[in-house]
Amino acid sequence: MSAEGAPPAGADLDVCARVEELADTWRARAARAERERTLPKETVEELLGSGLLSLAAPTCHGGPGGGWPTLAEAARRAARACPSTGWTIGVVGGHAALAGRLSPEAAGLLFASGARQVFCTATAPVDGRITRVPGGFEVDGRWRFCSAVDHANWIVLNGWYEPASTPERVLVPLRADQVRVEDGWHVSGMSATGSKDIGVDAVFVAESLVTPFDACFGERWRSADYLGAVPYLHYMNSVVIGPLMGCAEGAFDHYVASLRPRGGGRAKALDQPLVQDGLAESAAELACARHLYDAVCGTLHSAGVGRRALTPQEGAVIGRDRAYLARLCVRAVQRLVQLTGTAAHHEASDLARFWRDLQMMAAHRDVSRPLNFPAYAAQVIESADTATADTATADPGAPRRDDSLPAVARAHR
Repeated sequence: MSAEGAPPAGADLDVCARVEELADTWRARAARAERERTLPKETVEELLGSGLLSLAAPTCHGGPGGGWPTLAEAARRAARACPSTGWTIGVVGGHAALAGRLSPEAAGLLFASGARQVFCTATAPVDGRITRVPGGFEVDGRWRFCSAVDHANWIVLNGWYEPASTPERVLVPLRADQVRVEDGWHVSGMSATGSKDIGVDAVFVAESLVTPFDACFGERWRSADYLGAVPYLHYMNSVVIGPLMGCAEGAFDHYVASLRPRGGGRAKALDQPLVQDGLAESAAELACARHLYDAVCGTLHSAGVGRRALTPQEGAVIGRDRAYLARLCVRAVQRLVQLTGTAAHHEASDLARFWRDLQMMAAHRDVSRPLNFPAYAAQVIESADTATADTATADPGAPRRDDSLPAVARAHR
């Protein structure tokens, strides 16, 4: 399964090879990482030393300025061995591009020690407050879900500041020694990401270091690298599909390995039609998920290379495809778990660990069906209304083609 299909267009093959060289080492540490609820220091040192956490760092700050498919594919391949390591490469590694998109003063400060650092984010305030004060902002309170914070050099907080006549969302960078790590990360899956809470005690941050959310994620065409130039939100929200896809593929590989007899000879599974049927259906679902993965990679990379913003239709399709990819992966692996029976739920089972991790990834808001499907449907319906209004005033004798809809919508009308 892992060997099926080529890397997506735009992925750096040398980076892929770098990941494969380290994959067995991460696979051997995966169970330990889950028990310790954080990545081992050795793994983080390997990620930093190999440049896998700085793939998205801008060239102006010493990074390679890589494209989005390279980041996603590196995360995918790592996740086949250890889903939490894949998550750290893709999601946490993607924050290097975010750090480069902060205000010039903030970006210069964060990259003063070079690109090979761990940039974490905290986007879910519990009681966190960002308050405007003379000369800047004061940050106080708690934020949740700060992946890899045990190894962080910098944490970028996300929140709305007060008081403000018009509320504004901002990004505030803090050094790791300015926050307090609070261990609330006791979860059933993705334990090794160490996505713990952080507390901040009345820290002042100068105004020049605080970046409005829209300024960070909007157009910045002067950047030499497209991840620092094009509107970034769809790129950041889509990176989860790399580790998610790899996690499902890793689960499939473990299941197939469990069917092979240890002493050689003929596999018993060859005499079990139910197993054969389930295996083939799960493989087909993962093949379909890979087509969606390639499509998302292709759209994002094409827009990035072309230095253009995604159209609303493209953004809606990407959201739909992320959510459906997650659904296909979950269904495929759930079937394998059911075929395995009780053994698949043993705490030490590799398949059980992948299943736990996959369910946690699939719960992420960026692959949420309730969030992404309605947005896609609204875009299709609104586009159809616009097309109808346009054709009402057109030459009735002219041939009609509804180009305002995405191709998939036109195909189903």
